[in-house]
Amino acid sequence: MPSLASLASLLIQETKEAIYSRALALASSLGLPVTSWQAGDPTRSLYHLESETLSILEKIVVGYIASGFLDYATGWWLKILAKQVYDVDVPAATFAETDVVLTNSGGGVYDVEPGDLTFQSSNGNLYRNTTGGTLAAAVIDRATGSVTTKTLTVHVVAELAGSGSSAGAGTIDKLVTSLLGVSCTNPTAAEGVDEQSEEATRQQCRDKWAKLSLYGPKDAYSCVARDSNLTGTGAVNRVRPYPDSDTGEVLLYVGGPSGSISDPDLAKVTDAIVAWATPLCVTPEVTGVRNVVVPVTCSIWTYSTVNQSAADVQAAVTSKLATMFASKPIGGDIIPGNDTGALYLSAIQDTISGTFPQIFRVVITSPANDVALGNGDVATLGVVSADVHFVDAA
Repeated sequence: MPSLASLASLLIQETKEAIYSRALALASSLGLPVTSWQAGDPTRSLYHLESETLSILEKIVVGYIASGFLDYATGWWLKILAKQVYDVDVPAATFAETDVVLTNSGGGVYDVEPGDLTFQSSNGNLYRNTTGGTLAAAVIDRATGSVTTKTLTVHVVAELAGSGSSAGAGTIDKLVTSLLGVSCTNPTAAEGVDEQSEEATRQQCRDKWAKLSLYGPKDAYSCVARDSNLTGTGAVNRVRPYPDSDTGEVLLYVGGPSGSISDPDLAKVTDAIVAWATPLCVTPEVTGVRNVVVPVTCSIWTYSTVNQSAADVQAAVTSKLATMFASKPIGGDIIPGNDTGALYLSAIQDTISGTFPQIFRVVITSPANDVALGNGDVATLGVVSADVHFVDAA
């Protein structure tokens, strides 16, 4: 009995070049003088136009057919499938936001309205203030000449969404909008999150079926905790349930991109779990995670063709690491057969090496080994220190 073709082998999108070649072959078989068609020939130009039109249609047709299968749908087709079949809303990318402290060491008084100021981080990201206030002038003691600076804290939001808009603590240090005598810094990091991966969307769709079960399998808890329509908060992006005992208790850890979430958000998730995922005679315990801060110190060797400064390389590495840390599961990656997981050193090294293709060597001095994690632990990125070495390409 002949084997059946795989679905993937049937979902083939023909390119413009392939369509054009087939059209010429067909024209030649009909006796048309295709070899005499020069550049600019009307018939040849028409074939190019039709090939491009058909290639666009091919993309639509293949995408539409693939959209009927969860494993093969991509892009907007996957989002439509997730919503219409599984009632899953794909979380959008978020804008990094944090507080910035303005310090006035001059004599000017500034009334700041929301949207007045533009800030820039060391990696080039731009942020606008969403709150305002009055920044008073510095006070000068005429007897001693000492200056007492004045400060104003404003909330800022990145102009672009996604992890690329993230900035480490202390790196939003430039005022694009000029205020004489005023400097700025952000005491805490700003973290943006990319739109969740397509594989995460597929898993969320699979988990949705579990929520419909009368007996509430573990995937139902995960599904509800991530569903902002049910919880009323989009703070949760990772969940890990554990069987806590043999007496009907379930322990569920929930966390966000930065690890732990606020108590109000935790309360919302708990209420949703009880209402939508808990069968009779079962007691769920929904708890936050414990952040395990992991500073990263490393040396990087890269070819000078990377065309970046050392500060730019470190900023890009920090952004890549922040995205990787935010995607790791609660309790770390668990190797089958082990009771607990870890943040593996190899994951850190691979992330740094993959920041630019010109990076060819990475030596990590901290952490020195894999970071062991308990069931409720989440590894969060600490300070990143990178010693960057540039090497001229041979």
